[in-house]
Amino acid sequence: MRIRSTTAGLVLPVFFILGILIASALGFWETESSKIPKTIEEGDFAGLADPADIRGSYTLADVSKAFDIPVETLAKAFGFSDAEDPAAVKVKDFEEVYGVTGDLEIGTDSMRLFTALYKGLPIETDSTTAIPQPAWNILKKEGASDTETLDKYSDRIVSLEDFKDATVSSDQQTDTEDERVIKGKTLFSELLDWGVTKEQISGVLGVPMGPSGMSVRDYCSEKEIEFSAVKDALQELVDKAE
Repeated sequence: MRIRSTTAGLVLPVFFILGILIASALGFWETESSKIPKTIEEGDFAGLADPADIRGSYTLADVSKAFDIPVETLAKAFGFSDAEDPAAVKVKDFEEVYGVTGDLEIGTDSMRLFTALYKGLPIETDSTTAIPQPAWNILKKEGASDTETLDKYSDRIVSLEDFKDATVSSDQQTDTEDERVIKGKTLFSELLDWGVTKEQISGVLGVPMGPSGMSVRDYCSEKEIEFSAVKDALQELVDKAE
């Protein structure tokens, strides 16, 4: 049986739309990445969101929504209370800001562990996964996990004091070598003030330098450049600059 072109022109779009609606209902059609973690499939906690499925692309707002933990609590736990918009901080930023300390690492897995302990949910993490001191304090005071469970992780605590950026005003700053250290909030303008040229910065990044008022870490995140991979090279340029 032949189908007239005019009929086909009407029928095909209908089938296409129906296909999208069905796929969407079944969860196969997504116009943007899902920020909803998978659920625990077995045991006493079956059906609840699984902390092990938290991803680096999640913001604190995403974690807050999925696990009913206030953004303020998450920001305080990981040292981002002073961020311009704590809700927009991404979990993957932890590794760029803190990274490895000794034999432990503050990263995405740290958020998974904190969330699980805060909600009293089961979790399996690497033995090198760290818990920031503020997060530990919150867990001891507000967390749903019992003392015996928390004690298993007491050797994972890492202080954030060494990572705090100086908050002195510009008129209090002195031009000393000790202050010329690249941190998470270091701006491109600071690199230029320290004697590094725009061409040198672009050479390290592999892309043109970002706006002078933007932090190097934020620009790296925007361009999908690993901050930790360029930080040392930029620091070498700073150290060599007069």
